[in-house]
Amino acid sequence: MIKKFFTIILAIMFFSLSSNFAYAKRTMTQLELREMETRFYETNDTTQVMKAAINTLQDSGFVIQEVEPELGFIRARKTFKDKHVNKARVAGWSLWLALITTYTVFTWGSTAYNMVDPSRRISNELKDKTVVVDSNVNVEPFGTSKTKVRFVMVGKVMLNADGYSFVKSAPTKVFRLYTPKVYQEFFAQLDKSIFYEGI
Repeated sequence: MIKKFFTIILAIMFFSLSSNFAYAKRTMTQLELREMETRFYETNDTTQVMKAAINTLQDSGFVIQEVEPELGFIRARKTFKDKHVNKARVAGWSLWLALITTYTVFTWGSTAYNMVDPSRRISNELKDKTVVVDSNVNVEPFGTSKTKVRFVMVGKVMLNADGYSFVKSAPTKVFRLYTPKVYQEFFAQLDKSIFYEGI
């Protein structure tokens, strides 16, 4: 009976982990990434383009962290809550909880206190995470009459603290944002901001 139970639990965990690796995204080439992150504007007024970029970032909910006018560099940050579940971690802690629960049954509940830790970890993993998005904007002259703008974003999924034994500042996942729609929306807003600046 116990052997059959453990076999079922291991099978569930195996299928859960394998499903995580079954889905693979098409890798974008470096040229495709640069094209997605870069726009050229028909002006040589880089100062006004930088002002427009700062306004666009602020309108998008970013907080400006650093501006280097001489280098044409802007660094900004945005935080929000989002659902990011690590299925492997949930499967691992669920298996551990199942084993402890089984052991608790055989000890007539005397070891029930051991179920608290994995239960809290599973709950913590299923809650919305704080996501920090760091963005870099580079504004530089291109030729004699154009300005090049490159916008790059890196996301970090943070651990939940919830008064528990996790360090909130430690990211569980760091990823480069490659969603074309996000970049299209930023540059669409930047186009409008440049228009309003009267460049």
